[in-house]
Amino acid sequence: MSKYHIEIPSHFSELFGRLENSLNGQSDKPYHRLRKKGSELLMKQGFPSTRNEDYKYTALNRVFNEKYEIPESGKISAQGKTAIESIKKITQGESSLCFVNGIYQAEFSSLNLEGVQLIQLSQLEENSSKLRDVLEKIDETISHTDNPFIRLNTSLCRDPLLLFVERGVKIDTPIQLIHYYETENSSLIASPQLIIMAEESSEISLLETHLSSSSRNNTCKVFSNVFQRMLVGKNARIKHHKIQELNKEDFLIHNLIASQEKDSHFYAITADLGSRITRNNLEVHLKDSNTWTEMFGLFASNGQQHIDNQTFLDHAKPHCESREWYKGVLGGRSRGVFNGKVLVRQDAQKTNAFQQNNTLLISDNARMDSKPQLEIYADDVKCSHGATIGYMDSEVMFYLKSRGLDEQQAGELIKIAFLAEVFESVENESIRNLIAEKVIVKLRTIYES
Repeated sequence: MSKYHIEIPSHFSELFGRLENSLNGQSDKPYHRLRKKGSELLMKQGFPSTRNEDYKYTALNRVFNEKYEIPESGKISAQGKTAIESIKKITQGESSLCFVNGIYQAEFSSLNLEGVQLIQLSQLEENSSKLRDVLEKIDETISHTDNPFIRLNTSLCRDPLLLFVERGVKIDTPIQLIHYYETENSSLIASPQLIIMAEESSEISLLETHLSSSSRNNTCKVFSNVFQRMLVGKNARIKHHKIQELNKEDFLIHNLIASQEKDSHFYAITADLGSRITRNNLEVHLKDSNTWTEMFGLFASNGQQHIDNQTFLDHAKPHCESREWYKGVLGGRSRGVFNGKVLVRQDAQKTNAFQQNNTLLISDNARMDSKPQLEIYADDVKCSHGATIGYMDSEVMFYLKSRGLDEQQAGELIKIAFLAEVFESVENESIRNLIAEKVIVKLRTIYES
């Protein structure tokens, strides 16, 4: 274990044993070998400390010190059912995958799309080529990643899901990924894992939401540790939209790795509005030429919220383009972190890469740490990056007030206009309007205190 990591607390190491004892005959399945491997690698690696450069500004002791239970598949409260049905109405409930405390709930899910298959890995035949392909991808990831939370997720995931989009299939209506969390008597750790394979010339759009029960005891926390692997085939397209509105004491670590083949397009936007601590680990590998990658993020926080966005873009081949833009509004004593790296390898000539992070501070006690990075080994490229951190412009405030707005109205207008450039990148009108509505509600709670 390196000096940049700390030993895994015993209450975490015990979780794997508890899960193994509860599998009821599933411990001889192929995926369980990966659970074991993930657990063993995690124990050797440890959890990151603030001596680790990638975690320098995000201390996770609050997450590590909590004692968690592994959720069981069971009943959902009436409030939970109502919340899930309300979320479904956003896209008329046509296609949705529902997870409660990280466990897939077929009862509340619906997916009847021609050319799209949803498969639980435990249901695949052991000699099937699909299972071999998926297990190989997961094995490769946990073996080579330096992200301990992917290993933690793999060691504690009950049953990963595979969403398979057949060649040439184009789905216009977004498929919803609904993550709902509720607990009464103990803190829980949720470990959902989803692999998405979009075959050649296919298109799919996803709307992912994270919501906690609003009525539970805040001494019982939820730690959601999500892992998603997205494989974007030749000339394929995946659009991924995420809205996070967890309770103010909950934790979310969201790990997403995307790989793009020739002529493909990957779009991702994350809107982080809730939780005590959120950490987004997003990495995209542009593996062939003529790929197009878009990564957008917005965050709005107050109180003692902490939102950390870590991104990595790997340009490996020529004639690829990427655009990355993260913007945030911080009030109270909240804290934001942006650490984005764009790697342009020697063969990636004619790369066009843009990276930008802008933050608006509403409070003198709020803090933003920004570190945009370019690492370039090719000589015929067009790359730019930058960051700004500042306060609301007093002259703009004065002008708006002179036009009849009071101070609160003027402030709200400035804040929403500041973030609008990010959510206006969303093509789907209903999702764009939904994000705008959620952001406006959140911004009304962000003041100087």
